Amino acid sequence: MSSKPGSKKSTTLKLDTVERVILYVQDTEKSARFYAETLGIPIRYKEKGWVEFESKGTTLCLHSGRKRRGGDAENTVSFAVKDFDAVYRALQVHEVDGLTEPHAPCDGIRCASFRDPDGNALGIEGK
Repeated sequence: MSSKPGSKKSTTLKLDTVERVILYVQDTEKSARFYAETLGIPIRYKEKGWVEFESKGTTLCLHSGRKRRGGDAENTVSFAVKDFDAVYRALQVHEVDGLTEPHAPCDGIRCASFRDPDGNALGIEGK
């Protein structure tokens, strides 16, 4: 459930840095070649099903590992947070739609996803 406009919540929530944009693709190898060779964006990190590109400020990622209902790929905007636990609690207090349990997709990073009022996928990540 979303918070109502004008309602007061006890926890202040502010997300200000877009950490990464994740584009879900059918073929990470083919798409990585396009971004690297055609668009000239250097690859920073690569593993099976996941590619990160070197860019200023926001990390552009390609991912082939997750599908949404109906089989269509879903893109996600993820925000970096300094205090993951505090921001996660604030999201709970604000009753954001679709808040997932925290998970660790790789060593040293914790993530959680949620949805904006239009159903767009958003996330937070931190340590």
